[in-house]
Amino acid sequence: MAERVDVCIVGSGFGGAISAFRLAELYRAAGVDPKRILVLERGRRYKHTDFRQSMHIGHLSNVYNLTQSSGGPGTVSASGPQGCQVVTANAVGGGSNLYLAASIRSPSETFERRDHHPDDGPERRMWPRQISRKTLNPFYTRAEHGLRVNRPGWDRVSKSGGLWAATLNAAGHTCDRVPVAIDPGRGVEAKWCHTGCIFGAKNTLNTNYLASAERMGVRVRPNRQVERVRRSDPNASGYRYVVTADLMDNVGPNPSRAPNGQSEEIECKVLIMSAGAMGNSPILMRSRESLPSLSDRLGMHLGSNGDHVAAIEYDPKKIRNLLGLPGYGQFYKGKPITTMTYDFWVGRAGHRFDGSRFTLQEIFLSSLTNFLYDDGRAPAGDPSWWGRQKKQSIAQWSNRIELLAMVEDTHDGKFEGVPPQGGAVQPNAGPVRVGLFSYQLSDESIRVRELADKAMRQVAVRSGLGRFMKLTETRGVYCAHPLGGCRMAGSKDFGVVDHRCEAFDNEGLFCIDSSAIPTSLGVNPSLTIAAVSERAADALTARGHELGLPARPKGFKHGTPAVHVGERVVPKRRRPPS
Repeated sequence: MAERVDVCIVGSGFGGAISAFRLAELYRAAGVDPKRILVLERGRRYKHTDFRQSMHIGHLSNVYNLTQSSGGPGTVSASGPQGCQVVTANAVGGGSNLYLAASIRSPSETFERRDHHPDDGPERRMWPRQISRKTLNPFYTRAEHGLRVNRPGWDRVSKSGGLWAATLNAAGHTCDRVPVAIDPGRGVEAKWCHTGCIFGAKNTLNTNYLASAERMGVRVRPNRQVERVRRSDPNASGYRYVVTADLMDNVGPNPSRAPNGQSEEIECKVLIMSAGAMGNSPILMRSRESLPSLSDRLGMHLGSNGDHVAAIEYDPKKIRNLLGLPGYGQFYKGKPITTMTYDFWVGRAGHRFDGSRFTLQEIFLSSLTNFLYDDGRAPAGDPSWWGRQKKQSIAQWSNRIELLAMVEDTHDGKFEGVPPQGGAVQPNAGPVRVGLFSYQLSDESIRVRELADKAMRQVAVRSGLGRFMKLTETRGVYCAHPLGGCRMAGSKDFGVVDHRCEAFDNEGLFCIDSSAIPTSLGVNPSLTIAAVSERAADALTARGHELGLPARPKGFKHGTPAVHVGERVVPKRRRPPS
């Protein structure tokens, strides 16, 4: 017999953690035990001290999934490059464990966009009319408070960020500091949080929303991979959905990271899908027979947030002579993201600019220098993982900064099918998986990436400061910010969920996470996902009594989650000489 709860939340990333905390506040205020709220998470639980500052394959296999589209990452069709490689997290707290903590409000133009993929219906506003930058601002503020977002002073900008700022200035462009969810008191400027922050400086969900929810009584159950959903028996008074989850073999010296043969069922009144853009669609597509009223748009319009990676390899002499800066070795120290320019976005407010805007951000990816970039060898654009030139390129890695262009592309991906279990085919216990989705870049998506390359190249080569290096590891898309697949829209004809993230014609079923985001955002997406989740959770707590949850008491107000850091590495500081 299925275990019964009021609310089942599938996934513990931004959407799941925020929903859990806001519902826990409601339950506490109404005098109801929040243990009626259950969070299921595919990954295992990690303390800060369990992470490693290492790219060792064993650790990466524990915390990451790298999913390649079924068309292959470097396929070229008659209409251009296709394919996508998607990086996602696999742990309690979701992507907050591994993201680089840049927390930026998306520009107002994002929410007014009317451009889209050629096969995506008539021209229209892509976001529901209820959502704009103005209507999201209160929820942005709420998320910024919860995640303790702060903008570093110029004296706290990393060396690489300072170099990017100086390069932009020399080329006649402006630059600003990037707000980050990193605690300046706990930070040690190690610039290494992409495999987990051992110092507890990054404000992950395990230090705020999720930790606070658990302390209020919400239960978090790791190592559970949800496989399918079905409707409850019509006689199950008040209950709407039954979730089937496989138990995962994630612990021990040699985990298979696959289902262990055991499963459990959870029956709930409200089901919140927060398994992300790569998780929600496969689960719901596998459940379509039991949920026939889901939109036909399910699994479509999968996006990459317009991620487009490149690098600049600097001439150290030019840095000193032209920029007036000291030697720039060791600029891999500091925060992982600190500066960016909006010059290729600002001043382009009309719809005629839709699909052509982008931002350029300095970002730390140096640990991937063995394979990501061009080696300068002809012919340009060919994959270049070997040879003398590649060795020379790798040897210069400490003179290099990485750049992330976040462009206004169209959501070009589509799930073509689903495996019997999980969101992708898992050939072994390693991190690489094969997703049953295609990714064919539209002409617009290709063109705006070419514009970003041109801008980065012009900035880099001005006065001969450095050499622009294209991403050549894949001709398609390298994505750390998957979006969509269950996108929100004004009607069921164009999306899966409404502006409150509730599935059309499926009362009590929500997709509150990155899967609901309908367009690329122009900035790192975590804060917008958090704001959209805050808004959806606010709407849910306001009408929860209609779904069998407690009613909001008079005068109820949402608060800010407390800080719970936990065990962490505290480096020994050298004492100054007496």
